[in-house]
Amino acid sequence: MKHAVMAFEKFGAPDVFFKTELELPDPDSSQVLVETEASSVNFADIMARKGFYQIAGPPFVAGIDFVGRVVKAGSESSEGMVGKRIVGFGDTGSYATHLLANVDLVFEIPEEMDTATAAASPLLTCTSYAILRKNSAFNQGTSLLVHAAAGGIGLTAIQMARAFGASSITALVSSHAKVEATLRAGASEVVVISDTPDYPSEIRSIHPDGVNLILNSVAGETIQQDLEILQPGGQLVVFGMSSGDPGIFKTSQLHHSSRTVAGFSFGNIRKTDPKMARDIMAEALPMAVGGQVRFDEITEFSLFEVANAHERIESRSTIGKVVLIPR
Repeated sequence: MKHAVMAFEKFGAPDVFFKTELELPDPDSSQVLVETEASSVNFADIMARKGFYQIAGPPFVAGIDFVGRVVKAGSESSEGMVGKRIVGFGDTGSYATHLLANVDLVFEIPEEMDTATAAASPLLTCTSYAILRKNSAFNQGTSLLVHAAAGGIGLTAIQMARAFGASSITALVSSHAKVEATLRAGASEVVVISDTPDYPSEIRSIHPDGVNLILNSVAGETIQQDLEILQPGGQLVVFGMSSGDPGIFKTSQLHHSSRTVAGFSFGNIRKTDPKMARDIMAEALPMAVGGQVRFDEITEFSLFEVANAHERIESRSTIGKVVLIPR
């Protein structure tokens, strides 16, 4: 079938996007065909647009997670899903009116769940939950530092960490306009980078002994700065590179103090261990459906205004999540 997409054929600035129609094959035995209600915009999409992340094409269709309704099943065993409202991860790009999704990577949601909230939830909840519960040294009583804390994952991780018993949560944000959102989410204190580029000194004034756990989606020079405030035995989890630069550290900065640096990608888990990804979804997504994790800060764009959405995210002018509605 033909479906409308926002695609690009070359890497570059947001203006590379254009609207077109592409042929979408019938779902195979592991897939369902979904009519998209809304698509989430993630920083990984921006990195893919710039050529940093691998993506199928050209033409390239970005987009990882979505909310939609199943309109066709690829096998008799999944016929019962037709008509169901789901969230999940697409096998084809979600910047589209329709997509294909693996039946093991979708999750049925209530009819009454708000569309924008549903679209925002899959990657945010699964990534935050997996980092805190599966891939880090988080324990009840952990002192936590969160980079880009007013972004989608930042606000989600703060809420989850608070629910899981963190003793303190320090939020790093780029501007004063983002302070209130992080405090509402449950941050103990907020440090504004534009005021304090040397944020380790500010953190040390709050936590003289440093912090137990740091969630870093920025990398670059922040890795060295983080190691100035990471306690002996603590852990730094790196799950992104929004600065565009990799972080560098020396092993001597770790073994003398029993500190660890870990990497994390939910996308890698989806590709290499779908069963683990499904288990994480089953544990994490009910927190969004049940309201234990809220997405109060959502900005909506039309799917066909995706270039504007990317520009807003890159300018750091958004708070929380950005979603695309195919209208």
